[in-house]
Amino acid sequence: MNKILSLLGLARRAGKPVLGFTATCAAMEKGRIKLVIMAEDTAANTRKKMEKNCRRHGVVFHYFANREELGCAIGKKSQVVLGLPAHGLTDLIAELFASRDAHRAPCVSDKE
Repeated sequence: MNKILSLLGLARRAGKPVLGFTATCAAMEKGRIKLVIMAEDTAANTRKKMEKNCRRHGVVFHYFANREELGCAIGKKSQVVLGLPAHGLTDLIAELFASRDAHRAPCVSDKE
């Protein structure tokens, strides 16, 4: 978890992430987003809308940390949604999510 947060901070310093729901959706429309990260405590309506947009544009999404931890990693008070474009750091972050998910036991909502 700390490694992913550190890489998100590095990506932020490199100016790569798109922050916020509206900006992330707009960047997805233009084909600029490869990975979306949402806080685990994202509101249900925001989850539903963002998941729908991600599926429509073929963008991978993950739930990670809470809004304060996610925000702290990128130098903000809190952050609910952020999008990452195709970039070396994005690939590394995606690999870390894949290895994290491979070691995680499936939960009931994963089967739906």
